[in-house]
Amino acid sequence: MCLYCLELSYATNGSGRGVVSRRDILRRAAALGVIMPFAAMGSKAAFAASSDRPAGAGFKKDAEDLLARADMPELAGYRVFEINGSDLPWIDLGLEAAKGQQVTFLVAGRWWLSRPHDLWFAPGLAFHARMRGQRPIYSPGTDTSTMTASHDGLIEVARLATLYADEDGRLRIPEDVYRRDDVNITGVALLWRGAAARGLESLAALGGNIGDLAGAELARLRRNRKLPEGWSNLFLLGGGEESFIRDANGEIVCESAGSASIIERPLTISLASRPKLGWRWKIDQLPSNVAEDQAPVHDYLSIGVKFADGRDLTYIWSSALPTGKVFRCPLAGWDAVETHMVVDSGAKGLGSWRELERDVAADYATHIGGSAKAVSHIWLLAITPFQRRRGACRYADVRVATADGATRKL
Repeated sequence: MCLYCLELSYATNGSGRGVVSRRDILRRAAALGVIMPFAAMGSKAAFAASSDRPAGAGFKKDAEDLLARADMPELAGYRVFEINGSDLPWIDLGLEAAKGQQVTFLVAGRWWLSRPHDLWFAPGLAFHARMRGQRPIYSPGTDTSTMTASHDGLIEVARLATLYADEDGRLRIPEDVYRRDDVNITGVALLWRGAAARGLESLAALGGNIGDLAGAELARLRRNRKLPEGWSNLFLLGGGEESFIRDANGEIVCESAGSASIIERPLTISLASRPKLGWRWKIDQLPSNVAEDQAPVHDYLSIGVKFADGRDLTYIWSSALPTGKVFRCPLAGWDAVETHMVVDSGAKGLGSWRELERDVAADYATHIGGSAKAVSHIWLLAITPFQRRRGACRYADVRVATADGATRKL
């Protein structure tokens, strides 16, 4: 997922600030094949109501005032920072950590796709951090997070997305395109001498919450959610543990609103073995109430297969598209690698368990036709950042069976 896919034509209002006109939006929307959501300029019915976070000067002042008077032995240092659209990654915070030391990030603001349509991403989807020049890139995926320093050194922050950077943090898109994003993120980095949770507890005792974010991060740490065993976050899409957990019954429970999570499990199986992906799912709520094949409303829950050629095919329950419809992902960059197939549709059956099975090799041959000889990963996807509506479902009995009778349970 990347904002490159929704790049708009920019003008300036004389102050140097980017302004997007209705004509610009409609022109870009038409080019993307998404004229419908933008055509009704007076209506935002497809989108959830905004849930404002403190942003800009208010957030910055609250953080600086609180931390300036905080006499806390747990707090080794802090920085209040801003990341703007014109900034290139990476920004050095001038805050040095030792390997194993914890740092909490609280971020506010918005990454705007279209202001007239209240179309934006939460700042945590854009925010990333690392130890200067070192792998790995930390991808929280949430507005509150805590990173454990992987190396000694200075902390750097950036805004990225899945198709923006390689594993060393170098941009994959032109710098001028990157700089045109309409984004402002204000954040604070809290470097702790001990456990982050203990420091946040002390901060709360001082009456400090930094716009409810410090309390939210303390609650998140106390929940201590974990990804299902064997699964990991897709590169630069973090926060999967907030969307996916395995419950005591062995089911994988998914819940997402305003976020984007893809978790993957390695599974190398030859396509010549005729693998079939089987699963049961119970979709309790779809994150879209309109057709998901257009970029500004591309919110969905899905199970997918990634192939050895880097392409993937995901099976979705659509709100409005007919069963059997196959379409390329409407997001630029992803359209070259991702295909979606509708295997269930509409409101009928929501809240009830359904069992499905797909012949992966046949689907790949028919709808992708690439050079892959094998499956490489199984994916679970919860993509809900555009309309910011809640999506909720459960997966059970996820398995891959081959023609020789072998079955691998996931």
